[in-house]
Parts: sequence; structure tokens; C-alpha cells
Amino acid sequence: MNWDNIIKKHWQLILFNVLTLLIFAVFYGHFGHIIIDSFREAYIPVQMLKGQVLYKDIFCVYPPLAYIINAFLMLIFGTKLRVLYFAGLLATLGILNSLYRISNKFLPKTYSLSIVMLTIAASVLSPNVFNFIFPYSYGIIYGILFVLLSVYFALKGKSKLAYIFYALAICSKYEFIFLLPILFWYSGKKEFLKSILNIIATIFIVFLPLLVMGLRVNDLSNICQTILTMSSTKTLYWFYSISGLTFRLELIPIYGINFLKCFIPLAFLYFFRHWLVTLLILVYFCFTISPAIFVYIFPLLLILLIFSYKNLNLNKKFLVFSTLAISLKLFFALTLLSYGVYFLPLAVLSLFIVIPRRYKKSLLIIVFIMSFTFSAKNIISLSEKNIKIETENGIVYSNDYYGNSIKELISYINDNTRDNDKILVLPETTAINFLTKRSSDNKFYSLIPLYIETFGEENIIERLYNNKPKYIVISNYDTSNYYYSYFGQDYAQQIYDYILTNYAPIKQVGKGFVFIVFKLKQAM
Repeated sequence: MNWDNIIKKHWQLILFNVLTLLIFAVFYGHFGHIIIDSFREAYIPVQMLKGQVLYKDIFCVYPPLAYIINAFLMLIFGTKLRVLYFAGLLATLGILNSLYRISNKFLPKTYSLSIVMLTIAASVLSPNVFNFIFPYSYGIIYGILFVLLSVYFALKGKSKLAYIFYALAICSKYEFIFLLPILFWYSGKKEFLKSILNIIATIFIVFLPLLVMGLRVNDLSNICQTILTMSSTKTLYWFYSISGLTFRLELIPIYGINFLKCFIPLAFLYFFRHWLVTLLILVYFCFTISPAIFVYIFPLLLILLIFSYKNLNLNKKFLVFSTLAISLKLFFALTLLSYGVYFLPLAVLSLFIVIPRRYKKSLLIIVFIMSFTFSAKNIISLSEKNIKIETENGIVYSNDYYGNSIKELISYINDNTRDNDKILVLPETTAINFLTKRSSDNKFYSLIPLYIETFGEENIIERLYNNKPKYIVISNYDTSNYYYSYFGQDYAQQIYDYILTNYAPIKQVGKGFVFIVFKLKQAM
């Protein structure tokens, strides 16, 4: 075997895979968020292994596949954080390699590498919940992997596999459902019925473990009704509004400003191809770069698609249409401040396809420079997570503000409570439950304003009365992303009054970020 030839031929592939493994090793435990979302992904699979049924016993608004996969992995390898970290790593490598292979069908390898490097910079190195290693939802990274595989096999003419992976994608995240008409259009009508049967069979197989555990049609009906109720709440609209998931007129100048931020250096590179210009642009992006700089990319794709449509072959049209279809929830919105960053790679690939040829090399340089500046900023943010929290269940890092208080609370719970004590941490911090191996309430393990508006305070109080968790812990975590800021102050006052009546405060933990531990009076 001639290693020199292999390295010369596949050095791009080797580079981004080795780089991803290096990032994982160096920043092990630094991904995700200690308070919100990420630890729900750890908590739910553990409860499933305890016999709790998703949707019936455990409240969840996401499709089941990711939780089934992660519960199965935990069943084999143990209920440890490292299981989820490595699951995220394997999904990441699958995404990057699938993206690279798809890109190579349309672009030279250097262009494909630039797209993968941008993905690493923006999503693998992301210090918040919108990353690939320990994300806000494993459904999004498994779903992206399955969507890429669906597109890949469709391009190779293997429609059966394309539809199977499409079905797995929508069992991971609902957003990908809009890809279906594009697949039908691309693969033709000959095997329409067989394709539908493949999708239905795959979805049934995914839900089969839950059905065996006791999930019933009525449970699915109830969760669908809950999701519909949630979708009409003002707190969800507020969250979508401030995070850019709904269109607002004031976003139009933001599109323009961010378009100019990219177009100006692009124009400079087009007219002045010199290494000094590249250096100046590097410095320029150090001060201007953020995920929001790409907010214009989806409307721009649509405009360029209209102008270039006649010159695109069927495969290119399929890829661009697929990109737009799976991004419908994000289209025309300032999405890259949140999980829209996950859809950036395919959008950049499609942009390379539809942009006029004379601008491609300039865009290539811009993407590489952006990757470098993104990486630098994200590495700094990851490094600021310097508080190590370690228990039998794993290691996670956080910043000073959250980390010290959570370490103190975990120590207090381990020293002063029993393994079978139920502890409800409000408004949310399932990290405490997972890291101390204490169960929460599986319906109301999170009581942010969105869930309180969805379920109603009276229903929540009734469940607290019936279940009587022995401990309730309340923090001063700011939930203003959902309009209201502090539990028991400007929202959930009735629930808070119930807690004050039936529970006694026994301990205050932390400085700045504070927890108050309440104990059920009947248990004292």
C-alpha cells in the first residue's frame, strides 16, 4: 500500500477527520449548555431505560428516534455522558464525510473542503447548544445525517435507500418532512407506491419499541394536541421572534447589512487578487464575523436559482431544491443566531452551485477566511468554560457563573438526599438530576414559561399535589427568551405559592446564580 499516494489523493478527507477528532479530544466535555436543553437529551434516555414510556410517561415534543438510539447505546455502554459525547462524535464524522462526498459530485475537492471546514468552525466548535457533539437535540444531528444520506443515495440513483433514510430523518426531526415532494419529483413516479410503503414501514419499525413498551394511539393523540396548543402560545411566538424564527419587517435591513458585510470583501477579492487584500479581509472578519452574517443566504439562494435555473442540470436542481425544502422553517428569518446554523453547510454548497462562475474563487477564499475567524472566536468561548463538574455519570465543563453553583448543589444533594428521592429543579436544570442520579418529574422536568402557558398552572399544581416530589429546587435562571424572566416572580406565581405553602426552604446554594432547596413539609 502506497501511503504517499493515498495521502496526496485524500489529504482533504484525512485533514478534516483528524481535525474533528482533535477538537473532540481537546474540548471534551465543553460542548452544550449545563442549564438548558442538552441535559434533557441525557435525562430522557435514562428514564426510558427505567421503563418510562416516551410520550405516555415522559413529556417530549420531538420525534422518538434519537431517544431510542441513545437509550439503546446507554443500555449497552452505560448511562454515562461519554456515551452521548461519542454518539455526537460519530454523527459528526458521518455528517462531515457525507457532506464532503455530496460536494465532490458538484465541486472540486478544495471547494468541498472549504464547506466542511466552515461546518467544523460554525457547528463542531460551537460553544452553545447548537453544536454537533452535545446539541440541544440529538434529533437534529441524526436527522441531518439521515437527510444527507438520503440526498446522497438519491443522487446515486438508489431511491429505496433514499426513502428509508428520509423516513429516519423525519423520525428524528419533523422539519425534514418537506423534502418528500422533492424526492418524488427527482426519483420519478414509477415506484411511487413502493416508496410510500418503504417510508411507512420504516416509521412503524422506529415506533415499534415504544408500542411494545405500552405507547398507545391515545398517547400520540394527546402529545399532538399538546404540540398544537404549544404552537399557538405567545411565549413560543416571543421566542421565535427574538431568535429569528419568524419573519419581521425589521429583519429586512439586517439582511441588507449582513449581505454588504460579505459582498464588499467578495468584490475586493474579485477586483484585487493579492495576498495583502486577503490579509485585510481576514482582519476585517475578525471584527465582523458572527453566524448572523449569513442571514441573507436563503433568500439569496432563491434569487440566484431563478436566474441560473435554465443552466442547471437535474442533479444541481435537486440539490438546491432539497436545501430550500429542508430549510422552510428557517427561510426568510434571522435563523443563524439559533439552530439555523445546522443548515448552513448545504446552503453554502448550493450557493457555490448557483453563483456565477466568475465569483466562485472569490467566494472560496471568503469561506476559508470565515472558517478561520469563526474557529478562533468559538475556541475562545469554549476555553472560557473552565469549571469542571465531575460525577460518576461523567464530566461537563461550565463557566464560573453557573459552574460553581451547580458543583455546590450537586455536592449538597449527594450528601443530604437518598438515591430514590425525587428532585424537581425549576425552571430547568436536568443536569442536576442526571449527574446526581435522582429522578425528576417526567412530565414537568422543565417549567419554563412556554410549558406553563401550554399546560396551565392548575394542572401543574394538581400533578405536584398527587406526586409530591420530596425536594423542589428553584434557581434565579433568567428565562426572558420566553418573555417572562424569573420563576415565581413575573410568572408561575400560583405554583410558587403552592411550593411555599407545602415546602420549607432548607438551603440556599451559590452566589450570583442561586439555588434555593425546598423540602416537602410532610417529609420533615
